[in-house]
Amino acid sequence: MGQRLRINGTGIFVDERGPAGGDPVLFIHGGPGNPSWDFMESVGDLLAERGVRIIGVDQRGVGRSDALPEDPALSVPVLIDDFEQLRESLGIDAWTIIGHSSGGAYAVDYALAHPEAITGLILDCPALDTDATDRHRLPRAAAMLDAAGMPEAAARCRELAGSERRLTAEDRSWEAMTPLGDRYLDLFFADAEGRRRYEKSTEAAPDDLDWSKSWSHHPLLTDMYVDRVPLLAGLAMPSMLVHGDADLVAAPGLIDAYRKSTGGPVATIAHAGHFSFVERPAEYVDAILDFVR
Repeated sequence: MGQRLRINGTGIFVDERGPAGGDPVLFIHGGPGNPSWDFMESVGDLLAERGVRIIGVDQRGVGRSDALPEDPALSVPVLIDDFEQLRESLGIDAWTIIGHSSGGAYAVDYALAHPEAITGLILDCPALDTDATDRHRLPRAAAMLDAAGMPEAAARCRELAGSERRLTAEDRSWEAMTPLGDRYLDLFFADAEGRRRYEKSTEAAPDDLDWSKSWSHHPLLTDMYVDRVPLLAGLAMPSMLVHGDADLVAAPGLIDAYRKSTGGPVATIAHAGHFSFVERPAEYVDAILDFVR
């Protein structure tokens, strides 16, 4: 399922489902570098069956798209231009955008650059300020490290979380959590069942999906530490924030700032973490459709 379209000088994989006349919705994945497979496998058909023209895209250089070209150099503005050229290629006048995790940051940038092309904006567990995310998530990792008998690693996490200056990609905060080993992934799910669902979805990925390509987007980690919260007040279209109640990426302060800046609704998915579309697909689809319709 899907096709590779020539966009901005490279082959971009597009998974499009649902009726041609349905409400067009673009899903922008995060990672950076995580393909759209987990989203489309979990809720693509559910949205299509309810009349949505859902479009999942593997960003340039990722998943089933062509390997990342050297020119132009990868940047968020290049990704935004890809999305806009894709819209024109598909003959869509305007669409709703779902931006997940770091894809939420790209979605905000796209909405500000091309407001006429967007009818609605859905920020899904958005990573709009990774300094705030780190300060929210590192203490949880520290508690897990203490429980695992690794007090020095736990102390490093708390040191970063309490930094008096803003954290940046150069702090490599993710490395402070890697002593958790396989348990690191637990930080992204509400419970073991949610993680099992996620792992099952990734195991079902087709053979031509190259997960190793995700590393090509590693340079975009620097951009994740740009604080986009002040930009929310400039959004000109209706918007919504959706998050799992156990998500550690969209920190509570960010959610409060979203409410104050936009007045938009916040949908909280119970018993879900960062991947609520995998953990609670039916509830997630209901929340999305309430906004789109």
